[in-house]
Parts: sequence; C-alpha cells; structure tokens
Amino acid sequence: MVFYELVLSTKHSTHFQALSAMMKQISHKVVENGGIVRSIQNHGIRQFPHRVQAKNPDLITGQRYFEKGRYISIYYDSNPTTRAQVDRILSMNDQVLRKTHLKARSKLDWINTKRMDKNPYVQQVLNMDQGTMASKLESGSS
Repeated sequence: MVFYELVLSTKHSTHFQALSAMMKQISHKVVENGGIVRSIQNHGIRQFPHRVQAKNPDLITGQRYFEKGRYISIYYDSNPTTRAQVDRILSMNDQVLRKTHLKARSKLDWINTKRMDKNPYVQQVLNMDQGTMASKLESGSS
C-alpha cells in the first residue's frame, strides 16, 4: 500500500451535494479495492495564482475561465491500480479543474536505508520494535 495525497481544485460554483457525492464515490472506490481513506479536508474557496481554464464551459454560468475555486485534500492508502481508477473518476467529472496525486512521506522515509547496519536511527527503531515484541510475548505467556 502506498500513502497518497490527492489535491483537487474544483469550480467555486459547485454545489455541496455534488462535492459530497464525488468524495463518497472516491472513498468507495478506495475501500472496495482494499485501501483506507485517512482524511478528507476542505480548504475552502481561494483565489487561484493564475486564471484557470476548464475543459468545458460551466452549464450554469457559461463561464470557461475561473479565478477562484475550492481546494480539497484527500489522504488515502491504496495500490497504484486504485490510484489510476480514482484519476479516471476525477477526469470524467466536469467540476474538477485540476488534480494532483502526491506520494505522501513520513519523516522515516528520509532516513538512508541503503546501509541499515551503518544507520544508528534505523538500528534504534529496530531495537525498539524488538523490545515491544519481547514485552508482548512475555505478557502473553504469563
């Protein structure tokens, strides 16, 4: 499983029901394929750094260029196949202006793991893991 961060920018005129339906559809797709949705965050309506052009004109206003939009972040764990399916769902939705998938990383990902025997941080974490496993085994046997 890979930990992904999906950052969406949608049209500012999108209704709440349409946004929640899109989030439910994405969440169901991730969970159906064995993934976990960690969090969905709505960052609100903000100005774009530059004017953004939509694929199709808006049905309500007829507007094709947008200067502000709604930002949404979704954090989830899944396999790369599910990520491609989520991308397909978003590309078919006309309310989505931009989408970006990122592999989110933790602080431990930045530690050099090529030579684990030379890295004291990795050794410390491994010793801590062995200590907790030993304490679990001792408490389980008594």
